Amino acid sequence: MLLYSALMSGSGNPQLYRPHDVFTAMGRCWVLEDEFSYPINPNLRNSAYVHNTMRQEWAWLFREQEMFYDELVGYKLPVPRRLASQMPRDTIEELRKALNRIREENNRMKIRLNRYRTQVEIRESVEGGWYEHAQFMLLADPIY
Repeated sequence: MLLYSALMSGSGNPQLYRPHDVFTAMGRCWVLEDEFSYPINPNLRNSAYVHNTMRQEWAWLFREQEMFYDELVGYKLPVPRRLASQMPRDTIEELRKALNRIREENNRMKIRLNRYRTQVEIRESVEGGWYEHAQFMLLADPIY
């Protein structure tokens, strides 16, 4: 149990896991952080607590997706397909599938925004002459 809780320590409770923990454990590039935790016990998989948490997470991720969409459009970047909002969410299994889809879509949007912001920072640093200054400081002052 201690080994498992050390692996899933992001939620703070060894009896809960976060989707972020699962995706990073699988070796995926996962940049989204989530505020929602689910019980590890498989008997609680379809409980009312899990269903309510999933509905809250859906509302959160949907608002987050709208925000990412507005940012991508504002930067004139290509927007990935957004199909999760069209998926049915009537049963807990359908909601689980829709949640997985919207997590993937939001993660893709977040990675695209992070890449764009990194490119802008690098471009501004190169144009501003920051690299030449840093190289001079490294040569002139070995402690820098």
